[in-house]
Amino acid sequence: MLLNKIRAEKKMEQYGLNALIATSSANVFYTSDLCPYGECFALLPYERNVEPAIIAPISSSTPIALMSPPWISDIRYYGEFYTMTGWAKEPLTNAERNLVKAQESWEKTKEADPIAILIGLLEERGITKGKVGVDESNLPLQHPFWQKIKNKLPDLEVVRAQEIFREIRMVKSDEEIRRIQEAVRITEKAWETTLEQTREGMTEIEFAEIYQHTIISDGGKISSWMGMYGPPIAFGRRTAFVDIALPSDYKLKKGDLIRFDGGCSYMGYPCDMARSAVLGQPSEKLRKYWNAIFEGEKLAIDMAKPGVKASVIFNSVIEKVRKSGIPHYKRHHTGHGLGVDGYDPPLISPNDHTLLEEGMVLCFETPYYEVGWGGILHEDIVVITKNEPRYLTKFEGELRII
Repeated sequence: MLLNKIRAEKKMEQYGLNALIATSSANVFYTSDLCPYGECFALLPYERNVEPAIIAPISSSTPIALMSPPWISDIRYYGEFYTMTGWAKEPLTNAERNLVKAQESWEKTKEADPIAILIGLLEERGITKGKVGVDESNLPLQHPFWQKIKNKLPDLEVVRAQEIFREIRMVKSDEEIRRIQEAVRITEKAWETTLEQTREGMTEIEFAEIYQHTIISDGGKISSWMGMYGPPIAFGRRTAFVDIALPSDYKLKKGDLIRFDGGCSYMGYPCDMARSAVLGQPSEKLRKYWNAIFEGEKLAIDMAKPGVKASVIFNSVIEKVRKSGIPHYKRHHTGHGLGVDGYDPPLISPNDHTLLEEGMVLCFETPYYEVGWGGILHEDIVVITKNEPRYLTKFEGELRII
């Protein structure tokens, strides 16, 4: 189960909610384990004796639900789709039998409106009074959801709960950490495999092809959560092009920087790490600046303990990088939470005063970008524990020289 169920129950109690309703792809996936396709809802009641449920389109979600079953067993389908049966020569498999049952359950109602099904579920579960939290991130104000709920369930108070879901997701379940760890393992292998084949004259495109092939062959997925082009990979002065660097035919030269950021995803969870390397001996400036950003990142990780404010870490890190060799250093953040949506709170920034908690997964980073010179970045992923932070990435304390 991806859901941190105990934390979800505590947050519902804190906010006086009878239930939570997930609507966005990330929150439906997180709440139910179902990888959604189309408009879906996941109903999570506060009371443990009240059964949760999923509402999903029969045309696309049925095979996904049956082949990778969510922990929630009550799935209500809507839309229109037909699967023919009766001509199989061999006995049906369990998955095939369940597909037939799903088709039969939908044909009893042939309901096309998911909101009507949700209202029926709330009535069925006795959640018609009190207060429910709805993840509004997938429901704009003009969406018919709001008026239909108000008309049909006038005694039920509906509050916006996108931020409540974000609060719940800040502390990761064991399964979430396992998936992030596997995404990290695959990404690190791709980085190492590609560096082993790096040579002078190699293009960024050739580098990216080896990197991406290794990810796919090892069970990962090319992640696009950072942008439409996937993880940024760049050489030389192009490393200053932050997070939108599309690999080009630029050829690697002696003394050039090599930089990548991000990583693959595994079973819906991304890796967000970053590394820098240099072909041949680095310049004095590169050594000095890389050591400065590394000292800042290392301080952030050393400070990352339960009860420490995100803003305190940020301010300490900026001061450390400046004193360590980049006196003009500026940043808007030096880290962030990592989860199913990529960025999770907290943000390690001057205005985020969130207290770190045990079980958070955080990425710490201290990038430096200089147009006409290049960009350097070293980013690690850790789990906050009651003692020392636990690295999910392998510790690498020196600039990599190829």
